[in-house]
Amino acid sequence: MANKPLTAEWLGWLQLNLARGCSSIELRQILAKNGFSAAAINQAFEAAVTRRESANVGARVVDGGQRHPSDKVELYTVANFLTPRECERLVQLVVAKLRRSTISTPPGGESDQTFRTSRTCDLVDGNPIVTDLDSKISKCIGIDLTLAEPTQGQRYEVGNQFKTHTDFFKSYELGKFATETLGQRSWTFMVYLDEPVAGGETIFPDVDLSIRPRTGMAVAWNNLLPSGAPNELTRHQGTPVRSGHKTVITKWFRVPKLRGETMAS
Repeated sequence: MANKPLTAEWLGWLQLNLARGCSSIELRQILAKNGFSAAAINQAFEAAVTRRESANVGARVVDGGQRHPSDKVELYTVANFLTPRECERLVQLVVAKLRRSTISTPPGGESDQTFRTSRTCDLVDGNPIVTDLDSKISKCIGIDLTLAEPTQGQRYEVGNQFKTHTDFFKSYELGKFATETLGQRSWTFMVYLDEPVAGGETIFPDVDLSIRPRTGMAVAWNNLLPSGAPNELTRHQGTPVRSGHKTVITKWFRVPKLRGETMAS
């Protein structure tokens, strides 16, 4: 039997069921029945354990942050993370490069044109303002920039929203967005660059949390459970702006991709 590695879906299934405390013997039997060799299964178990340890390393105290009291999510707010002047300079960069925001849909699925109606830009041009921002974020959250995606800016005008969603990659997204070194998304770090007059709150419905945008305030949360599996309770929503506008920057960090790990396409 060929030593075929497990796909991302099977690795995720294994990791989730190990986190639930399922019998390793039974999990091995299921994998064997689905055509995986003993060597491939052993490699998958080793990868699942390593990934779990990597995720646990990701748990951290965000520098200067106040942790939300819920034990369902690991979430921090950082007041005055950026100064008003820093925010103004970043807003200028964001509004100069905006394009329509997009979403990812399952294969064969239909896109909801009202799901995400903001505009987006990538801040990757080597501008010293962006370089300083990235360094400041990395220091605050304690994660090296080699595990980060390019910083994004988002702009919400009146009526714009982002309906309830999660930031971690679904199984159908991993093959598209994984790189040679980066796997699943771990942490999200978001900063409000200004404040809408009304609306635009960030809501986490499963932990009864509504965050009103404040200029310079950061919000950071771990998208994964201690096991390394996605935390569905991190789903959140950007409510419609009712008056004024909202500008934010977002930086996502990743779990390092394991050597020999494959992702679904």
